[in-house]
Amino acid sequence: MKKKLFTGHLLVFILLGILLSPSAGWGETMDSLFEKKDWKGIDELLADPGKKLTPREESLGANALWLQNRWKEAEVLLKKSAPFWPEEVRPYGTLLTILALERTNRKDQAARLASEFLPAAPPDVAYYVAYALYRLTDEKDEKERRKHLVRMYKEAETVQQQTTALNMLLALPGDKTAYALNLLTISPRNAAALKALEASGQKEKTDVRFALGYGAYLRGQFDRAISYLKDVPLDSRNGRKARYYRAYSLYRKKKYGEALELWSPLARTGTDYAESSIRRISILAEKAQRERALRVLREVAESREGIYRARAWYSLSTHASGKERTDLEEKVIAAAPDSIHAVRILWNRGWKNWQSGNALGAVKNWERSVSPEMPRSWRARVLYWEARAYEELGRAEEQKARLQTLSKEFPLSVYARLTAEKPLPLAPGGPPSLAGLQPLELERWGFVSHARRNLIHRGDSPSLYRAARIAAWQDDSLGIYALAGKLSREISAGPVFYREAMEFLYPRPFREIVKRSAERFSVEDNLVWAIMRQESAFNPTVTSWAGAAGLMQLMPGTAAGEAKALGMKKYSLYDPEDNITMGTAHIARLLKSFSRPEYAVAAYNAGGGSARRWLDGRKDLPLDEWIEAVAYEETNDYVQKVMANLAVYRALYGAPPLRADSGGTILPPAEEEEMEEVPDTDERDEPLPVDDGGK
Repeated sequence: MKKKLFTGHLLVFILLGILLSPSAGWGETMDSLFEKKDWKGIDELLADPGKKLTPREESLGANALWLQNRWKEAEVLLKKSAPFWPEEVRPYGTLLTILALERTNRKDQAARLASEFLPAAPPDVAYYVAYALYRLTDEKDEKERRKHLVRMYKEAETVQQQTTALNMLLALPGDKTAYALNLLTISPRNAAALKALEASGQKEKTDVRFALGYGAYLRGQFDRAISYLKDVPLDSRNGRKARYYRAYSLYRKKKYGEALELWSPLARTGTDYAESSIRRISILAEKAQRERALRVLREVAESREGIYRARAWYSLSTHASGKERTDLEEKVIAAAPDSIHAVRILWNRGWKNWQSGNALGAVKNWERSVSPEMPRSWRARVLYWEARAYEELGRAEEQKARLQTLSKEFPLSVYARLTAEKPLPLAPGGPPSLAGLQPLELERWGFVSHARRNLIHRGDSPSLYRAARIAAWQDDSLGIYALAGKLSREISAGPVFYREAMEFLYPRPFREIVKRSAERFSVEDNLVWAIMRQESAFNPTVTSWAGAAGLMQLMPGTAAGEAKALGMKKYSLYDPEDNITMGTAHIARLLKSFSRPEYAVAAYNAGGGSARRWLDGRKDLPLDEWIEAVAYEETNDYVQKVMANLAVYRALYGAPPLRADSGGTILPPAEEEEMEEVPDTDERDEPLPVDDGGK
């Protein structure tokens, strides 16, 4: 009897298991299916005549259909759930309904609903409604279309939205000068805006001449830049900037005397571009006009106060030696003891002590260099080398204290990773301080893109983290990283690091392309992402002011050389596959030349010639010493950051940790030439992706 009872119970449990299994359509809710993006499961749920869905579940279903571009079916469910929308959801549901009507060619209905809705639409929705009205207006009605675009521009909350509205305003007939000038403040190389100004007949206006001149400078058209910028009055809004870049254009044309004549007054007076001009004059002194340039620097040092005086003394010190150099450095420290210039001087004095075996002298100078104004990267660097010096001196307590501070305050710096005794401690999920925010009503009703925008607009840390989770659900790597970047201090604070948050901050976008390219060229994939993170922040459409483009920030000449070697007859620097392929091939080539990642990373940033100069007589340096052998401050910082990125990528995704030993040397400090290359003259400017609110 007991055996029969047990067998009966077992059959009941088996039957219940079958009925409640996901494959049978039971046990899975609309929420769980939506969270998993199980569109097939949602279709089955929507088609089940025996399943009565709540209005919220119908709204989730509508959004699931929308995400599959099934506009008509989505609109039917939106209409069913509309009477039950909470007030905070209603504007977004109405917007989606307008877009659904538009996309199913019911344009009259869409325009009528949009016109009725726009006056009451909240600011973050009004932009998209105005955009829809622009699209729905007859192309012949230019006045009405312009009205909607102006409303779009007025309601724009992001640079991307402003750019979209201004680009479309430029496409309309009539006077475009104001729109072009506004767009050029956002994107000074924008080809359409520059073309509109050229054709405006208003080139005598100061703002127009400045925009055309600065745009020409950024495109490497230095003769045009000189011509336009020379008539921009010094006392106008952009007068000092115009003079600075006219001088820079003359410098690029090797007209050094004329450049000096323009930089000198900027260095002697005022604030804007004063310090930059002092630096440029110092660099110019290395090429030509040495006596005149040094005389100007002395005049600035004697006539100005504070940071400008300190900058001039510092520049003069880089052209001196022996006691004269020491005296000038002391003047810098006296004039601005907390400045980066004083930090550099004291750091280098400490380094010379270290190189000569005087660890005590080294640590005294390094401790003296610490100030509230010291950049974080310098502070981590000083802590590391102080710890090394105290180790050398046998002062274990001071060494331990420095390492503890380094680990606590800069846990993801290259220096902390070099000294870490254990792997990066990783915990699952997100940080409790960030990850506790519950879904908004917009999320619960399926309007995830709009929920994400609202969370970003709120701006507090838990809201931004919630937005990053939505971006992850949307497979938006660029969005994830952009949001995580705003939370980097909180995510990277330690002592425990949460894997989900760390993967947001160190993502692996374009994974298949990177993996394929890394395997093809025998490059560690982590290194590709480490470089990409530093170069472009994973934005495939970004262009630097110097002309470097795309994910790996390739200069046109570098890309052309790699494309030729790879047999790529056609390519785009903005195409992720092309850019990653050429960038990875370039890294592989540098690794063959320089053998170690840190050497190749320096060459990637500063060029192979510079890296070879730094390596001359210093081969086989350990990583910590190699970083200090990099003479350009920009490249020194770049190597630190890329190698720190590499260490974290390896900790998250697997690979050997970084390590360091002792030995090595460093080049003396100098006024370094900026690592600029003339940008290409290709007229194309890549537009930002258009956002019409319909995601």
